[in-house]
Amino acid sequence: MQRHFRFLLLFSACTLGVPVRADVYPLAKALAPHMKPMGLTAKEEPAGLGQVRGQIIRIINAMQSSNEGGGPDGRGLVSKALEYQPEVGDSQRMMMKGNLVQMWQEARALGCFNAENQFTGAITKGPDAGSQAVFEYIVHLEMAPRFSREISNVRLVAPSKSRAKGGADAVRDNAFMQQLRAVESEIEGRNKMKKFTDPPATNNLGETKEVVTKRFMEEMAKAGDAALKPPHLTLKGRLTEQPNKRNGSLWVYSVDLLNISPHPTELTVQWWLLGYTEIKHLNYLMAAGAEKVQLRALGATQLKFKTKAKGHYDNRADDLDGLAPKDPRRGKTETKYRGAVIRVIHGKDQVIATWASDASMAHCLEDEPDAEFDLYRLPKLFEDAPK
Repeated sequence: MQRHFRFLLLFSACTLGVPVRADVYPLAKALAPHMKPMGLTAKEEPAGLGQVRGQIIRIINAMQSSNEGGGPDGRGLVSKALEYQPEVGDSQRMMMKGNLVQMWQEARALGCFNAENQFTGAITKGPDAGSQAVFEYIVHLEMAPRFSREISNVRLVAPSKSRAKGGADAVRDNAFMQQLRAVESEIEGRNKMKKFTDPPATNNLGETKEVVTKRFMEEMAKAGDAALKPPHLTLKGRLTEQPNKRNGSLWVYSVDLLNISPHPTELTVQWWLLGYTEIKHLNYLMAAGAEKVQLRALGATQLKFKTKAKGHYDNRADDLDGLAPKDPRRGKTETKYRGAVIRVIHGKDQVIATWASDASMAHCLEDEPDAEFDLYRLPKLFEDAPK
């Protein structure tokens, strides 16, 4: 099975001969996070082709696994997965979908998938059998330098049809260039609109980040040694968003932090979001991290911590429950959110505040917690499988 996608191959509905609708199929949600574009580059990046090549292979592997395993066909899977990527505009979505479907179909025609539906790159069919398939830019970077790592500008071909073997087509490339310009204009327009609609991040006094930083440094200098003392804080957390289409199918946990001391302070906020498996009720980490925070005297801030997309955990949780790849319970289980744990550190390692979302999560903060609540031993399901 593919390392990045341990996909469910059969639904009970498929076994019964009932068509499975893509909009209820978990594969599209699982694939969606891997469909996120890498973005335009400031200048030509030749190494970008290698980066986007890895992304493409993960996606076409998912397309092939779904197609051969009773799920949506490759085209349907990509179409649905892109619906869960709200940052992708219409023009870019069209280009990405067209290129991915073309590459998947070409890889199938060349016989580049093995028995486990994994792309090997080795051509086993046609006149180029025995050689490796080629990923190359459709429009050369000299003409489209900002598309160095964009699926919108990549194709898969047999060596005999590559640009190096005379496979370039000026008319086609010029026409394609016009489409890339439309994508570029769309991306830039959406970015400008986002800046226009999203106000600058501010604190509770309405101050921008730049103003906050400047005033913080002024207060630190004025406070002198007092700024090195542990502050008195109020800390509160709450789950503010559950998975939905608009937020990319994430859980979002918000933390309010208030410095009630008369001097500024620098802190580290450690955070963990936990889930649990449906069958064995095993705890695991959905997300975790640490964030540096600067608070002025009587200053406040709100932090938001996010999980990965809900579908990211489905098959990983089933694996943790010990379900076999073809176990009929796969696809019926649901990703379960358990709770959150927050810890605030002053200096190197002094804990000055903690927060747990409920009484059971408070066990995570004990000096010697049981294994099921040990934050440093729980499975990290937010990490991708090693390559």
